[in-house]
Amino acid sequence: METNVINATKRKDIFLVDPRNIVVMDGFNVRRDFDLDELKEQIKAKGVLNAITVIAFKDKDGLERYKLVDGERRYRATMLAISEGADIPYVPALKAPKDATVQDLYIEQMMRNEGKRFTELECAIMFRRFKEEFGFSQVQIAETFKKSPAFISKCLALLDLPQYMQDKIASGELSAKAARELASNYTDPYDQVRAAKSAVRTAKAAGRATATNKEVQRSLKDAKQGKAIADALRCVAAYLDGEPTVEVDALIKLLDKHGTLYAAMKEYKSSHK
Repeated sequence: METNVINATKRKDIFLVDPRNIVVMDGFNVRRDFDLDELKEQIKAKGVLNAITVIAFKDKDGLERYKLVDGERRYRATMLAISEGADIPYVPALKAPKDATVQDLYIEQMMRNEGKRFTELECAIMFRRFKEEFGFSQVQIAETFKKSPAFISKCLALLDLPQYMQDKIASGELSAKAARELASNYTDPYDQVRAAKSAVRTAKAAGRATATNKEVQRSLKDAKQGKAIADALRCVAAYLDGEPTVEVDALIKLLDKHGTLYAAMKEYKSSHK
């Protein structure tokens, strides 16, 4: 093959479509966090720079309309800008191939993302579609989306978490890394949720929008301390052997003196007969 031969240009026609003529397919997009404000202002200033992808179809009146395949965040930001008075009569669009399969359209959605990156939870929703709808193995999913099998497994594991934790990850109130840390320390879903709520409260009290490993580690420390106290109180109750109360200050002094609960309780009981 001659190295000085220049390949012929291949064209992919971009056309202009009225954004009000676009239809969003319910449940098609895996994105959960759209974060529109900054993009909306950019579109007000410069318009939509990257083409969206659509499928043309005829509505019940025989008019051509367009189902959105890729670019819902750009579409939403555009419609928000229009609602605020911006004059945006058209956005650039590409037509998806007529013979494109659902698999092709899903892949298009993920691979053509040119703005805000998909979160691990959003990726997990797409990966689960390929696993459940098309029977893909995790290795096949990894090959399809150019990711490592470990990344696929890590994302899919998020969908095994309690719904509360998934919702907090989706809203940005709990990081995926923090959620995994909680799941590795608690096997009971109730305990996972309780610890997640504590981490989220701690982050908000500190003025942070997202609970990260910092808050989770504090929550784990508090939980371990609470368990240690509970275990100690059970031992105290056992040593009291039916006595209804204990003087806490006196017991603390005896613990400092003897260093063990057994010796402290033995002196306590002998001195409180």
